[in-house]
Amino acid sequence: MFQPRFVVPVCSALLASALAGPALADPVEDFYKGRTVTMIIGLGEGGGYDLSARLVAQHLGQFIPGKPTIVPRNMPGAGSIAAAEYVYNVAPRDGSTLAIFQPTFVLEKATDRARKFESEKYGFVGRVDQSVLVGLVWKDAPARTIEEMKQREIVLSANAAAGTSATIPWALNRLIGTKFKVVLGYGSSATMGLALERGEAHGIGSTSWDYLQTKQEWFDEKKIDILYTIALDRFRDLPDVPTVLELTDVEKDRNVLKLMASTSSIGRAFLTTPETPPERLAALRAAFDRMVKDPAFLADAVKRKLGVDPLPGAQLQALVTDVATQPAEVVDAMKAAVLPPGREK
Repeated sequence: MFQPRFVVPVCSALLASALAGPALADPVEDFYKGRTVTMIIGLGEGGGYDLSARLVAQHLGQFIPGKPTIVPRNMPGAGSIAAAEYVYNVAPRDGSTLAIFQPTFVLEKATDRARKFESEKYGFVGRVDQSVLVGLVWKDAPARTIEEMKQREIVLSANAAAGTSATIPWALNRLIGTKFKVVLGYGSSATMGLALERGEAHGIGSTSWDYLQTKQEWFDEKKIDILYTIALDRFRDLPDVPTVLELTDVEKDRNVLKLMASTSSIGRAFLTTPETPPERLAALRAAFDRMVKDPAFLADAVKRKLGVDPLPGAQLQALVTDVATQPAEVVDAMKAAVLPPGREK
């Protein structure tokens, strides 16, 4: 009886195809393909965090398997706490939500356990830039170094009692013995800077490096000295300037300053919901790492005058976990250190 020779090869090919199909499928790509990913921005429109978020939203999707569309959504309120609680408790825990908050949300939780989120349980994707803050002194101040400021009073302009322009100097007074006198009521970095130029203050306890980039003449004419950076590691553009942690050798005081400085190092961090499937979190982290090295992304950041100083998601996760799980005695010591003068318990 005649047997066609092509029957067995065709069946074998069909069987091989059936077996190979599932092996070649990419469940992460299948999930993100054609999907819209929401990026929650826990601040209002137009500020530095919002601008960085929109930069990332525009570029990140092309590096995620399936190339989803990322749509920014501003959700300001309570220093990003409203957005943090939404992402933690309401957003689907499947990797379809990204977010950026003010980095102080980690300290807010550490100091107020009633907040409805756990900072370390988010899935951290990556940091696009630090939030670099520095303390500085004017050229004609009666003291120009930290050691001199332990002997002579220095007047610093500041915005509000809860801001780092006040809390950092107050903490340094208590922890290392400086004699900073903080004058509150200046509404912005610009008005704090104007106070220096008018002779109303000798320095600023905390202002952003972004702001100082608009005051190039201060550097060109040697009008200021940078005293410290408020960060866990030295800033790449100021390699000779110590961090606040380096101003003391006392471990418990360093831990307090570590808590306070952590927000600068957390910086403009992107995260997703808790319990996101690990393979999707890994894909988001890998996509972020590729994006921050991409020439088109970097050129766009330069065009928009936005800094890029990335930190991978796993390292960012470890940093946030370290801050969020500090012992209660360290948190209590920080609360005491940042109280206004005369408010000691």
